[in-house]
Amino acid sequence: MELQKKNQVLRRQKGQILLFSLILMSTVILMMGALFSYLSSQIFSHRTAVAKEQALNLAEGGIEMALWKLNNQNGYTGETNTALGNGTFDISITTVDASKKTISVTGYVPNSSKPIASRTVKINTSVGISTISFRYGIQAGNGGFIMSGGSTLNGNIYSNGNISATSGVHITGSAVAANPPTLAADQTNDLPSTISSCTSSTCITFANASSTEDFSQQFAISSATQFNNIQFYIKKVGLPSDATVKIVTDNAGVPGTTILMSGTLSASLVTTNFGWATVSMPSNPVLDPSQDYWMVIDASSNNSKYYVIGANSGGYVNGAAKIGKYGGSWSNTSPSGLDGYFRIYLGGGTSMIGGDTYTGGVFVGTAASDDAWAHTVQGATVTGTIYCQTGSFTNKTCNTTRDDPTPESLPLSDANIQDWKDDAVVGGTITGDYHVGFAGASLGPKKITGNLLVDGGGTLTVTGTLWVVGTITVTGGGKVKLDPAYGPNSGAVVSDSYVILNGGCNFSGSGQAGSYPFLITTSACPAAAGCAGNNAITLSGGAGTVALIAQNGNITINGGSSLKQVTAKQITMSGGATLYYDSGLISENFSSGPGGSWEFMSGTYIITK
Repeated sequence: MELQKKNQVLRRQKGQILLFSLILMSTVILMMGALFSYLSSQIFSHRTAVAKEQALNLAEGGIEMALWKLNNQNGYTGETNTALGNGTFDISITTVDASKKTISVTGYVPNSSKPIASRTVKINTSVGISTISFRYGIQAGNGGFIMSGGSTLNGNIYSNGNISATSGVHITGSAVAANPPTLAADQTNDLPSTISSCTSSTCITFANASSTEDFSQQFAISSATQFNNIQFYIKKVGLPSDATVKIVTDNAGVPGTTILMSGTLSASLVTTNFGWATVSMPSNPVLDPSQDYWMVIDASSNNSKYYVIGANSGGYVNGAAKIGKYGGSWSNTSPSGLDGYFRIYLGGGTSMIGGDTYTGGVFVGTAASDDAWAHTVQGATVTGTIYCQTGSFTNKTCNTTRDDPTPESLPLSDANIQDWKDDAVVGGTITGDYHVGFAGASLGPKKITGNLLVDGGGTLTVTGTLWVVGTITVTGGGKVKLDPAYGPNSGAVVSDSYVILNGGCNFSGSGQAGSYPFLITTSACPAAAGCAGNNAITLSGGAGTVALIAQNGNITINGGSSLKQVTAKQITMSGGATLYYDSGLISENFSSGPGGSWEFMSGTYIITK
């Protein structure tokens, strides 16, 4: 009986121990499960936090890429599923207007189909204000400046050719006629004529690092003739500063440090697309055809603001390009043997002011500081000094202390003009002609494939850059003005054909000081086909505060006219024309077009989950 009781106690104790063990094990399992769950959630949370940070980094990297491509690839609108690091990103670009865009980039880890995390970054971006230098109110190219029939210019004139001024005409300021260059380049490396994409064998990048700060190209000329100017086929990334172009002696196959002449490569003439930029030399020494020389583009270095020059392999027989630092070390290009694209023009003749055989052929100046300066001055009465090498029928003898004046680069490059055309295309295309009558219209940015006519007292309000493939005619009291949104900035209207302005036409800016419309034509009229006897621009009275640019053709001015600025290959005034203009625009700002690059707008960086 006692034994039975003991067995029952033992069985009960064993049951209790087993139950306790089971409870203990369950508790441990539950605790372990809770711990594992906690650790899993912490690991997942940590992974998600890391993934979110990675996704944000991807989105920010996409923003940088989008800005770079906007500045280097025309028409860039975004991309999707681009791999970077351990994830992908999508870029979406929305155009607000010609000068503003919104960039939205979403980064995904590991991808957009099954993301652990995603982050979106949005920014507003705008084109930085571009600057073009207009140093002279009136500037003529190698076609020169022609005055006759009692015409009067109220201001100064700088011409890269003769100033033919006869029959008692008046120039109230100073007159400078530089020796024009030859029409054909003496040394060239310019094939192919265009570059659609950039590779190591078609481009040389410089000014992006201290070891590649400067570009140089060896050359030799064919004859002992004065050096005139040099052109480079070049583009820029970002907004680099002006560079100095030096012609130096050879030093055992590398650029020496003896400077024979130097000029300025204006950054405003260089855009983010390849184009020819001209560098004029303030002095024009005669180089020795038996010697080798080097052209050096001496720039400052910045890895986000630099230059790229077009190049080919062995395209120039008189030397090869090198990369390095002026006054320091130079290295061969990679690949070796590349030649940069350039053109060298030598002097083509001597310049003249006047042309009559009596002292009253042209009257120059109203103050003692108003001078006449050319190789030859003939038939002139000058208030100030006559700087010349030969003179006749003048009221003063030549002051020979100055060398002949040298040509000044015209303010726009072909690449500048192409940038404006690209801006216009952003707003869409109008097929055929566009007519603005008495009801008026607001337009821009826009490309017009036909002609533009403003007449009947109508007003065209320009709200963005315009590109007219055909002719532009403003007549019958027609008006062209910039929209108030331009503020203190100027705007551009570009034509590929001839322009006729008459009948009391009028141009005006936005209403704020410093704002002007620039009417630009690429026409070579009257020399080109299809001109029908018209000049590139014909102005008969009126016009107002507008700048007229026809660097390939002739601008003819008849009757009383008031302008902001005039630049053309050749300018002709006749029939008693009187021209008034404002002082030279040392730096004219534009709201879009050449020189500007896409950049952040302040206070618009937005991050969303």
